[in-house]
Formats: sequence, C-alpha cells, structure tokens
Amino acid sequence: MTRRFSSGELVFLRNRVPIDRVVETLFDAPIQNKSGKRRIACPICGGLDTSIHAAHNLVRCFSCQRNFNPIELVMYQLKISFVDSVKWLQNRMSSVHQNILTNKINNAGPCAIGDILPHVMPSPSQGKTDVPSLESIIEKISHLENRLKNIDRVISELQSSLNR
Repeated sequence: MTRRFSSGELVFLRNRVPIDRVVETLFDAPIQNKSGKRRIACPICGGLDTSIHAAHNLVRCFSCQRNFNPIELVMYQLKISFVDSVKWLQNRMSSVHQNILTNKINNAGPCAIGDILPHVMPSPSQGKTDVPSLESIIEKISHLENRLKNIDRVISELQSSLNR
C-alpha cells in the first residue's frame, strides 16, 4: 500500500522547511557569485543561473525557468520519487527543527508553537493509535494562534480607548 501524506505534512515540508537548509544538505558548497549571492547547479538543466529565495522558500533557475520548493529540489537533485523525497525530508526534519528551535531559544526571540510542535509530540511510529494526526494538531494550533491575535487586537483597542 502506498503511503499517503496529509496535506498539512506536505504544506509544512514545502513552506516551513527552510530551503537554505535543504540546499546546504544537498549541495556540499553552493557557489557564490561576484555579488556574494549563493548559486547552485540546477538539478534539471545544470545551469548556474539560479537564485535561492529564502523569503519564498524556493530555488529559481533562470536558465530553464523552473522554481523548486524543498520537496522538488530533493526529488530532482537525488533523482528519487515524490514519496521518497517526502520521506527523505521527514527523516531530516528533526535535526533541522532542532537547530531552528535551538537558535530561537538561544537568541531569546519569540518562537512559533509550530516550530516547537514536532519536538513535543510523539511520532506516529511509536505505535500509538490514539495520537491525533499532525494535520489536526496543526489546524488546532492555527486556530489558537488566530484567537490569540484577536485577543491581542481587542486588548489594544481597549488600551487605546482607555487612553482617550
């Protein structure tokens, strides 16, 4: 039976796994151009006219006009299937997220609950069938974060009305 991935898992891997970390893992040393920007060889055409765009979490090849998210970059660079690419990223997620979490804690900056979640939830491979799916947990956390934003907005409105 083919392993199916939840949409939450796939969205997380595409959008939240830092493309910089994937590039560092897949490519020993990204090439730097004269302006200091890092470039990699495109996994499809081999061209060096690429750009790593961390803000959009993509690698762009201007030679063949392709964008690569983390899943696609792994898939094309390692020449493996989509499913194997997702599994590859998931296997490396714990170390990537541990580094992100450690950096945020050490820098004493705020840390999103989504960055902490993979470290506090038991993995489904531990044989527990009553563990909720990652997708449902992410949905609940997103709902809670939205409620907190609304509470913060209401508090700000109350403070501004008291100051009048």
